[in-house]
Amino acid sequence: MAISFRNMTLGTLLLLAFVSTFLVRHHIFFWDTIQLGAKHACWYYDNDFRHLLLPDEIDSGHPPGFGMYLALVWKLFGKGLAASHFAMLPFLVGIVLLIFPIGDHFGGRENSWMLALLAVADPVLAGQAVLVSPDIALTCFFLLALYGILYRKSWAQATGAIGLAAISTRGMMVVVALYLFGLAANRKKGWVLPVRHALPYVPSGLLAMAFLAYHYHQKGWIGYHEDMPWAPAFETAGLKGLVKNVAILAWRMLDYGRLFIWMLLGWLAYLRLRSRTSGKNKQIREAFWLAIISLVLLSSTFLAYQGLQGHRYLLPVFLSINILAYTMLVQTSLTIRVRRLLFGATFAGLLTGNLWVYPDTISQGWDSTLAHLPYYHLRRQVLDYLEKERIPLETVGTAFPEIGPLKYKELNDESQGMKEKDLSTDSLIFYSNVMNDFTDPETGRLKTEWKVVQKYEKGGVRVVLYRRPE
Repeated sequence: MAISFRNMTLGTLLLLAFVSTFLVRHHIFFWDTIQLGAKHACWYYDNDFRHLLLPDEIDSGHPPGFGMYLALVWKLFGKGLAASHFAMLPFLVGIVLLIFPIGDHFGGRENSWMLALLAVADPVLAGQAVLVSPDIALTCFFLLALYGILYRKSWAQATGAIGLAAISTRGMMVVVALYLFGLAANRKKGWVLPVRHALPYVPSGLLAMAFLAYHYHQKGWIGYHEDMPWAPAFETAGLKGLVKNVAILAWRMLDYGRLFIWMLLGWLAYLRLRSRTSGKNKQIREAFWLAIISLVLLSSTFLAYQGLQGHRYLLPVFLSINILAYTMLVQTSLTIRVRRLLFGATFAGLLTGNLWVYPDTISQGWDSTLAHLPYYHLRRQVLDYLEKERIPLETVGTAFPEIGPLKYKELNDESQGMKEKDLSTDSLIFYSNVMNDFTDPETGRLKTEWKVVQKYEKGGVRVVLYRRPE
């Protein structure tokens, strides 16, 4: 019965991957996917892959694997939003198929459905899953490499690591985390294991070093340079900034329903300490090392720089913490009924994270929950109004992610687009609470001094077209 329920859950999640992709197939590129997806892919598509490196104005310093993959999909199936979204389907299916054997390892075949449901309920993973996002590919390759470690499948380790190294410099850091986890999980001493365990990672290491060396040789920089548009994000935080980033990291750990995961972890840790059984379970020990190593490595850049605090940067960490919570839950001596009650409460708590919408004065990661979904339709209503009134988009001020040509959001031939806001000169402003770049004084002026021309609201999302008062 347990196995059939496992298979039923597997089938349901695979169906969910297909259905959700179909439902969002017309959604535009949103937030960072405009840069990391559309702009990168358009460059390779338009130039027929003649150049390996991106031009500086869109070069984020990452390996271009995701943009090249997306451009290749366009070459094969046509350039469009639907093709872009369905290009994510293999990674979504991969995540679903991999999470079950990983759950089998940590908690048994009869319980792995719990880990799968925790994973899909995670608002950060869910929010990214409906976007054309390189972080979904990164998550798939992370799980593939982890599966390879747990089941001693060298091909899976090597393939997952190569995929990670081809997507981003953060993916390279994930490879290091996985290597260290493999060493910690085996807990053997001497030089033989570290060297042997490194063999599956040699191809990804060579790929990473070759790309970084070639990039530096051609451009003279690695990671970022001072003239790139997002250079301020890479400024070192300093002591004061470090303290602030530690607080933000703590917030990210609790944000969007994750508080319920930590409540579960705290209660289970208390029970283990009280029963004096801590450290005696192999699966819990492995899950603990995975979570700690992932957190330490992936939070290093999060803490060190001023603008790298996005939720999606911590996606492997969130998944690792979910694995730890799941493992501790199913490895306890609690009755099945109590375990499932605790799981149900945690699962429901995670789902509520998609409903967490903060006041306008607090920036939030709109690409990291499903709360942003109403934006696409509301945005379209404003654009339809502007078109009906024959108002050129170039005359409308706005903020990220709406600045710039429509072609990078809608994959059409429209070079027109809204401009960066300037409340001192603009006569029209397109505002939405999914835009974090409006300052508090600016939103205050818009609400008190400007006239509302059009306003649409659904769920937690609001879009407003303002006109300067006469």
